[in-house]
Amino acid sequence: MALSDTERRLLDLAGTYFKYPAVRDAKTLAELGLNGTRAAQIVNALLDRPDAEAAMPMEIRRLRRLRDARRGMRRAG
Repeated sequence: MALSDTERRLLDLAGTYFKYPAVRDAKTLAELGLNGTRAAQIVNALLDRPDAEAAMPMEIRRLRRLRDARRGMRRAG
């Protein structure tokens, strides 16, 4: 299954650095009509899809590293 334009744009936004997360959430809402929570859920699901990695390998791997680092920090307490 190929990535949709919305999924590609969402991954682009997720990979872009924003000083404040609220700015990314506002941009996601304005451009895609998704709130921050729903966008994060979709991105998280995309990170585990092989077709997403095939389409955008560098971005997916970088976002996975960030996700794994956040999970590790939460587990460490």
